[in-house]
Amino acid sequence: MATMKDVALRAGVSTATVSRVINQTSYVEPVTRERVEKAMRDLNYRRNAAALALAKRSGDMLGLLTGNLADPFFARLARGVEEVARQQGFRLMVCSGGHQAELEKSGLDFLINQGCEAIVVHATRMSDQELVRYSAHSPAMVIVNRYIASSANRCVWLDNLSAAREATRHLLQKGHRCIACITSDLPIDDRQQRLEGYRMALSEYGIMPEKSWIISVPFDEEGGEIAAQKLLDSGVPFTAAFTFNDVMAAGMMRALHQRDIRLPEQLSLIGFDDVVLARYLYPALTTMHYPVERMARRAAMLAIQLSQQQTPPPRSLRFEAGLIERDSVICLSE
Repeated sequence: MATMKDVALRAGVSTATVSRVINQTSYVEPVTRERVEKAMRDLNYRRNAAALALAKRSGDMLGLLTGNLADPFFARLARGVEEVARQQGFRLMVCSGGHQAELEKSGLDFLINQGCEAIVVHATRMSDQELVRYSAHSPAMVIVNRYIASSANRCVWLDNLSAAREATRHLLQKGHRCIACITSDLPIDDRQQRLEGYRMALSEYGIMPEKSWIISVPFDEEGGEIAAQKLLDSGVPFTAAFTFNDVMAAGMMRALHQRDIRLPEQLSLIGFDDVVLARYLYPALTTMHYPVERMARRAAMLAIQLSQQQTPPPRSLRFEAGLIERDSVICLSE
């Protein structure tokens, strides 16, 4: 009797690829799938029904693919998913994609191969097409913090454009006209949407931002420090800055304090996310509250309902950020 190894040798693939084809646990390119299936037919390979049933059994396992768990934003995301898992009696398995496409794909493959049918996915580097392919083979996979039109009923997303527009408007309403945008250096959806919202708000006031107004850096504390240096070195008389996230704002604050820049008297800052540290910075950071835990709970519940072949009640999967005013923005008109 032919074995899985025999099929792999004939098809010129790994045994892991043969397993994925047999168990339908993750996406395999159609050409590769056809080659494996032909080898199975040629060798008269018979699937072990008992092993197949065991491989496909998910039981009570909920999978989560997320970003860097050291980032407080993703810790909040994981906490929201974990809360639902506990309430529903599911075990939680977590993988980090590290904002790298290959790590995201291998993490997703791992969750699927471990028998997770209910899966919540936060992926920044995988393409829409790749996520749609995985979705086609994982009917209880829900994407969070990203909107893909063809999978709209399984995307829990934030209106980043409106949020960035509101944040920039807040600075404009406080009398600021020369406003920097500190953004991510990765080509991710959030970046494009927030840049568009920033530009739209400025346009409403008849302001066309120059190229030097947009500073792209890594979206972590060190990126914030680099952004502060670039902002000061630019020679542009900025009175305010809108940052991609609170962690970058924290890095900027440290660097600016070291340069004896008074906040918010000399530079106002508004962040994004409203992580716990935002209220403990000096000055306390004005920011846009990202309802990531509510979004995570919605995504986890939807994934579980889909895995149990339930029909989820009609509910909006679009979320909005809200302005949290603290002490890091000064009004220039006073």
